Amino acid sequence: MKRVLTLFLFLLLALPCASPAASLDFGMAPGVITISTFYNGTNVTVSGAVPDGAQVVVRFSGVPEKVAMKQKGKAFGLLWMNMNTLHFSGVPKVFLVESSAPLKDLGVAGPSIGLTGLMDKIGIEPDTADRSMLLPELVKLKKSEGLYREGNSAVTLGDKSGELRQFTAKMAIPSRLSPGSYALEVFAVKDGVILAQASQPLDAKMTGIPALMADLAFNHAVWYGILASVIAIMAGLGIGLVFQSKGAH
Repeated sequence: MKRVLTLFLFLLLALPCASPAASLDFGMAPGVITISTFYNGTNVTVSGAVPDGAQVVVRFSGVPEKVAMKQKGKAFGLLWMNMNTLHFSGVPKVFLVESSAPLKDLGVAGPSIGLTGLMDKIGIEPDTADRSMLLPELVKLKKSEGLYREGNSAVTLGDKSGELRQFTAKMAIPSRLSPGSYALEVFAVKDGVILAQASQPLDAKMTGIPALMADLAFNHAVWYGILASVIAIMAGLGIGLVFQSKGAH
């Protein structure tokens, strides 16, 4: 029994000591993104502290969802037309990443936080689809729409305070943002390893006329149709009056 106890204590002492988890605290403003009549994109300011010596990665992303797209190809080698339907899974509507240094310079952990890591998680059906060709094209499309981005100019490292260093970031949110729930995440990366990470929810909500129109469209379809018809008639009358006044000169 004594030998067993001695062996147990030896093995326990031989185990590597687990270091306490690094702390990461951050705040953001605004706490809610409002999509009003004149919404044309906005900025979310993020500030906090990370372990000294770590680089900072800030990520804003939507809930992964399924997307169906038509694949174009040449029929009989002559005419371009829609061919197969491709089904992508795990595709967030928005995926924005800003870092204090290029992700490629942050070791293994860097690319895994950005678009490279996202593409590894996206699924495609049918299984015979060419991932190496289709996934970059999907990301390219999302980038052209302003919904996907990687950058390293929006995060600034500040003063050191004890074992922590302050940081600030200004995350540019695109104008094509849809209402819904999003996540804002902050990662502290050092020597290719994620030392700490934290996440907070960030909602986007319609207000004013956009909220009224959305409510009519989904909950009061008859009134929405009547209003749309009235607007169309008024727009037509307005255009007719403009051209009539120009023709009178």
